[in-house]
Amino acid sequence: LYQVFYIILFISSIIATHVYFIDMPKWEYEREWLDWEEGMQLSVAELIPPLPSSGSLLQMSGHEGLLSLQKELKDDKIQYGNNNNNLNGGNEAAASEFVVPLPDYELMANVRGELAKRLHGYAVDSCNEHKASSLNQHQQQPHRHSLQHSLPVMGITVATDTPTNNYLRRLLYTIDFDAVGSIVITWYDEQTESQLEGNEGDRLSHTIILNALEEFIVQKKFVEIPWDDPAQQQQQLYNKVQMADVSSMKLMAKMATSVHQYCRYNSDDAHRNNGHNPSSCQNELIILRFSTNLGCSSGVNNPLFLHPRAPHWLIVNYDIAYPPGVLNSMGIELQKTMLSKPDLAVHTFGYIYGRGKIENPWSNFVMTSCAVAKAGIWDENIFPAYYEDDDFRDRIRYIMGEWVDVIGHDVFRNIPHKLMNDTHLIRYQTDRSVAVAHGPLSATTYLSGTHEALKEEQPEEENHGIVEWLFAAKAKKAKKKKIQQKDPYYYEKERWNIYKEVADGERYFRCKHGALPDPGKHGEDSLRYFGWHERFIQPFVNRTRLTKLKERMTGRSAKTGRGRDVFSDDPLPWSLWSFNATRRKCVHEATNKLLAMPPSEEKTETISKFKESCSVC
Repeated sequence: LYQVFYIILFISSIIATHVYFIDMPKWEYEREWLDWEEGMQLSVAELIPPLPSSGSLLQMSGHEGLLSLQKELKDDKIQYGNNNNNLNGGNEAAASEFVVPLPDYELMANVRGELAKRLHGYAVDSCNEHKASSLNQHQQQPHRHSLQHSLPVMGITVATDTPTNNYLRRLLYTIDFDAVGSIVITWYDEQTESQLEGNEGDRLSHTIILNALEEFIVQKKFVEIPWDDPAQQQQQLYNKVQMADVSSMKLMAKMATSVHQYCRYNSDDAHRNNGHNPSSCQNELIILRFSTNLGCSSGVNNPLFLHPRAPHWLIVNYDIAYPPGVLNSMGIELQKTMLSKPDLAVHTFGYIYGRGKIENPWSNFVMTSCAVAKAGIWDENIFPAYYEDDDFRDRIRYIMGEWVDVIGHDVFRNIPHKLMNDTHLIRYQTDRSVAVAHGPLSATTYLSGTHEALKEEQPEEENHGIVEWLFAAKAKKAKKKKIQQKDPYYYEKERWNIYKEVADGERYFRCKHGALPDPGKHGEDSLRYFGWHERFIQPFVNRTRLTKLKERMTGRSAKTGRGRDVFSDDPLPWSLWSFNATRRKCVHEATNKLLAMPPSEEKTETISKFKESCSVC
């Protein structure tokens, strides 16, 4: 025993010595990073003023720019509160308190399809113009994109926020109006009958988001303008900010609960002297409000739809925050990259805590008109979140990327072992000058604000007696009820998780691409093998390059009666876009029904059935 003891002690001392001397952290380097990170976090915190008191909020309620928004919110309560028969979307068994009204998804499909066509036409022209001007970098000629803002359009999507985080409020206060021209906010104001009647208290996302918007409008002196007034449409052509396209606004108004446009002027004097003239507008704010959660992809596409002539669009998560000067640096770096890479599709930026790495490159990025012209827009059939960013990235690769043969042409000539080179298309920039805050300011790793706010809270594990063990199922149900009673966000979390599970974005991606995405190392996957064999040649076609190779080797053909283009290597089908209204309606109605069901095996089985019936696979 003594020998065994000394052997263990000897081995432990070796391990301890190895850890101390070899794996000892580089304290000076660590301290350097910690000091810088803390400085950046403090600089963000200093931009955020204290929350206004209830009296201040009451004074804001009479602000000119808020009256129409507040009136419409009151009208919602009257409309939905007295229309119970239309709430269940065809599910008679669903209790009205759990039901989000079913929108007209067929109308959405038609309208969004028209918006996508308009955008593509402008994007092609914009991309061609940009590439032509990039041919001679030393003799830049002024063109219609010569605006005063390096980031002409910023798109934000928000559905959930909490009084603890107040992420949207934080983001809005860190926006640099000298760098950003127009802000387009997509607000998924998803409310049930009980929420509309105020039965769940005031600690809900609706109130937190509304308060943040109201405060922002008042404090930054935005004034609402009548975007649908023909007399003002001509004036918008001569302003200093790139205003939203009026025709696109009209189309958007057909399916949104409301569309509000605001302008910010230099000063009160300029405001009075110009009489709300849009031609003197310095910054634009648009609030698009929807009665249901259309998903991340729709939120990304909305600012593109409303500003189809823009050369590029900044897309940002609502839980991002910008240290002073970072947005300006991002604009400068973007211009440099676009000159050196004329085909640039996406420029994405890192985080304060990243230390040279990007764990999720799709929380703060710029899309260019060339990306839209060639690869299309984000697939809105992948909803509500996750995998839609992988889909867009890989479509860029399919259409615009370059496969590199890493084996060579002399050996294994017929084996398509390739690496994808997209360095000329996607830039991952992690410099400190463009690093932003993401999630909590104290975060040391990637934390999604939406995920953290909506993740399902699990009951604490406790030791049970024999009686509780015998009635474990009943005890578990009681604990879940206890969580529901103390958590005012329980309903929003439950709806999100069920909605996400039934929509099953992972299955849709696999069905479309043939394999799940390879996340790569810290998101920086610019040059790597990512599924030459496994990926479908065209979307939703169960045929890969490997099967095509086998058919050539065996002499068999792939005649299917659907034409040669079905199995060609033409990447064009990957840029096509659609909005599947039937699938949307199926997932929406399933979620309404499932929310009314108590936790049980029957509910679990019903979820599985709906995942099958709502799938396109």
